[in-house]
Amino acid sequence: MKKVVFIAVLILPLIQGLAQNTEKIMDHEVVLKDGKLQPWTEYDHVLRWSMNYLENCPTYKTKFGDDPLYLVTSKLYKDGSFCHKQNNPGSNVYWGMETFKKYYAYSGDTAALAPVRKLIQRVTCYHTPSGWAWADVPRTQDDTPDGEYTDEWSGVDKICMVALGYLDYYRFTGEKQYLEKAGKIAKTILAHVEPGNEQQSPIPFMVNLKTGKVLDPYCSNMILPLQLFDQLSKDESVSLDKQELQVKRDLLWKWILDYPMKNNLWSGYYEDVSSNYTNLNQQNPMETARYILDHPEMDPGYKTHIPALIHWVENRFGQVKRFGATSIKEQDGCFKEMSSHTARYASVVGKWYGVCLDEKVREEARASFALATYSAYNQYSKNQQAINYTGIEYIEPWFSDSYWDYLPHILDGMAEMPDMLPPGEDHIFYSSSIITSVAYAPGIVSYTTFSKSGTERIKLTFVPEVYSAGKPLDKRYWTFGSFRGTDHILVINRNGINHVEIRKK
Repeated sequence: MKKVVFIAVLILPLIQGLAQNTEKIMDHEVVLKDGKLQPWTEYDHVLRWSMNYLENCPTYKTKFGDDPLYLVTSKLYKDGSFCHKQNNPGSNVYWGMETFKKYYAYSGDTAALAPVRKLIQRVTCYHTPSGWAWADVPRTQDDTPDGEYTDEWSGVDKICMVALGYLDYYRFTGEKQYLEKAGKIAKTILAHVEPGNEQQSPIPFMVNLKTGKVLDPYCSNMILPLQLFDQLSKDESVSLDKQELQVKRDLLWKWILDYPMKNNLWSGYYEDVSSNYTNLNQQNPMETARYILDHPEMDPGYKTHIPALIHWVENRFGQVKRFGATSIKEQDGCFKEMSSHTARYASVVGKWYGVCLDEKVREEARASFALATYSAYNQYSKNQQAINYTGIEYIEPWFSDSYWDYLPHILDGMAEMPDMLPPGEDHIFYSSSIITSVAYAPGIVSYTTFSKSGTERIKLTFVPEVYSAGKPLDKRYWTFGSFRGTDHILVINRNGINHVEIRKK
């Protein structure tokens, strides 16, 4: 007995010493498997805990009452307390809606709409007067954070982001006023489109909305107005000149191909940088790549362009490797590793894997996704409500980078690599359409989509039968089995239907 106690006395300090020397990334111990970095927790936890925080966001007193912090400021102190910082509600509308539509399909959590609704309703209150040079558009910047968006200047790409957010909000809620507002925004932007050149984009980056003065003429983020024009050109209920929308969409696409796609002058996105022409960033090339991957018919050369964009971002902003995972820095003007950008990069690489099916590409995406989890649920988090750091080199949380421009990239990763999904649960993890209602119950998943044709990928815990309008759906339109190495995946290709019920066989 004494010998056992003696051995334990010797071993215990050794075990304690190993624990003390365990490597960490931010607040979490590093998890390795076969020498490869793993997420410190399930991706599902990152999603749910982060959404729990947004749904129960702390408040700050403004003229409107107790406003959730995301209506007032863009940034928090590392413990989640209020930081008096400029706000960027325009981009948050877009990324908030991107987060919601994917997370709702995945979870069925209707409460997740509340933060986006509050943000959209507040932005709607501050559109410009009809007599301004840029009329009937949202103010997307708030340099005096008080919950009132009254600044005279905005980024035009952010105005487009609001319009795109409005369109998705309309598709989900059916509230037609947001379709009409998006149409008015597009009408104003159409009037300002020019051919552009190497130093001037077809639409300027920053403008004084009242006077029309151009504050910064160059923005490589032309994929956003292109998306807006493209979507509205296909909507018959919008009273805009469809030919003008298509002509100016094509003009924007030609400019992208002629300039940033060739010279890699990917600048102009972040609002808190005074001059952007030489301040390159990863955001614009990656979001351009995402659009091309979703619309390969736009770019016959996409199989050359996509890997070129990925490699450019990796070589310029991703030279730091952590446990083999590529960690992405934000921009030249803030050259710091941030998890939202690492997750963005991973999601685009993951989408490219879905095309090329190269296992080396998949591993690149997998490792960066794993790294991106380590900023989530920091030491100040509690009650499964995640306070998320921005990233390894930028600790203070931002509502964009720590939540809305972070979470949808994880969901995009699941869409291509379903082994990221939690075991033993049912989830719609990809849809080409907005899902307007979804219900999960034991042995049953039912959902309705905005579009009458499209594709869904669904992980199930049971062998299914698929129905539409109460009748079995022809098996030509669905398959069930293995998808990219994960079993029990149902893939449905809808044609002329928008309601599906999946029942246990």
